[in-house]
Amino acid sequence: MSLIKPPADLKLLRIAGKKLGDVLRLGEEKAKAGMTLLELDAILHQAITDEGGKPLFIGFEGYPNASCLSVNDQVVHGIPSDYIMRDGDIVGIDLGLWLGHVCVDAARTIAIGQISPKAAHLLEATQVALKAGINAAKPFRRVGAISQSVQDSAELNGLGIVRALTGHGVGHHMHEEPEVPNYGRASDGILLRPGMVLAIEPMLTTGGGEIVTADDGWTVSTADGSLAAQFEQTIIITPRGHEVITA
Repeated sequence: MSLIKPPADLKLLRIAGKKLGDVLRLGEEKAKAGMTLLELDAILHQAITDEGGKPLFIGFEGYPNASCLSVNDQVVHGIPSDYIMRDGDIVGIDLGLWLGHVCVDAARTIAIGQISPKAAHLLEATQVALKAGINAAKPFRRVGAISQSVQDSAELNGLGIVRALTGHGVGHHMHEEPEVPNYGRASDGILLRPGMVLAIEPMLTTGGGEIVTADDGWTVSTADGSLAAQFEQTIIITPRGHEVITA
């Protein structure tokens, strides 16, 4: 499988990315205290369909829903349930979308009502780390340039890094090469080349970086119960830098 996507696929990926960004914004607008995670998932599923796409996650290794919704100490892969969102929660919304034969992946963690200063710092600093990683994504640098930039930003803001999970290539499959860790050295990894498509996704915590997986086989939480946040964008490496297509 080539890591370099042809121009026709890049054009379709840009369209798909715009659609997914719109769905994520809708999810942030609709999510509120008193709503269940299943109700939010249904809204997101319908929005993907309305955009002419198909949910990327449904059926992947048996996953049952259109979205992953992860609350408070849950890092990623939370299965939507009848949990009722409450004022003060933070909720990670992770979504993927097929458009024809291409796919994109993006996530954001949102505040439900008034959140604590610690939670607000986590959300803001994780977004800053994502921006740092994206800004480091330039052709003929190595993947490690992204990784080191995320790590430096996270550590500067006093956050833990989930090292067991990474970003990844995307475009024709949900998970493609290369892996994009959230820690490392700028000299690590393969060279970035124009036409590569990457999902960059810092997963940071207010405590340590160790994780545990629930009995459902999916939901990943912090081992120490600390708060967690995930922000993710799909980008294209261009001849001059990068292009964020899910913003």
